[in-house]
Amino acid sequence: MKLTVRNLCKSFGDLQVLKGFDLEMESGRAYCLMGPSGSGKTTLLRVLMGLEKADGGSIVWENSDSAGAFQYSGGALPRFSAVFQEDRLCEAFTPVENVMMVTGRLLSQAQVRAELARLLPAESLSRPAATLSGGMKRRAAICRALLAPYDVLLMDEPFTGLDGGTRQTVISYILEKSAGRMALISTHQEEDVALLGAELIRL
Repeated sequence: MKLTVRNLCKSFGDLQVLKGFDLEMESGRAYCLMGPSGSGKTTLLRVLMGLEKADGGSIVWENSDSAGAFQYSGGALPRFSAVFQEDRLCEAFTPVENVMMVTGRLLSQAQVRAELARLLPAESLSRPAATLSGGMKRRAAICRALLAPYDVLLMDEPFTGLDGGTRQTVISYILEKSAGRMALISTHQEEDVALLGAELIRL
């Protein structure tokens, strides 16, 4: 999978958020997106997912598999999995139930529990998400994104609310589960770039 973005522009009224932005990414690598607040990080992720329409420029997704090469442009898009700035969990559901909503029959309940237990205390797995701390909700949202079927992983400040030790555990889990695929992660922390072994993209 390869992504090529050329001369991307996006404005909201009189506010121009993205101006002539270029980007190239490929599968098997992690990329970190950095820039000050308001520089367009979230907007870029939303445009890539098709949640916002760019005002100008081009976005081309190319994939090559045993069936040959083909392009996503205009209509079809690759499969995305995302962590937004908000956790977007179903608050009445447990972490296990939240993950199984996106995995379907791909994973058994026992497999989902085992994966979540790598990031969360075992006692929290059967509690409604509404009762979890902010950091626990964040880890549940990250696990859900990584266990869903996807071609491209997009994460918008996923480490918010995580302490140092937990952050390193989560980063190791992200690298393991996203191996071989394309991952774009926005962050405000320079050390995240090094921990992820990522290529830095500045906005």
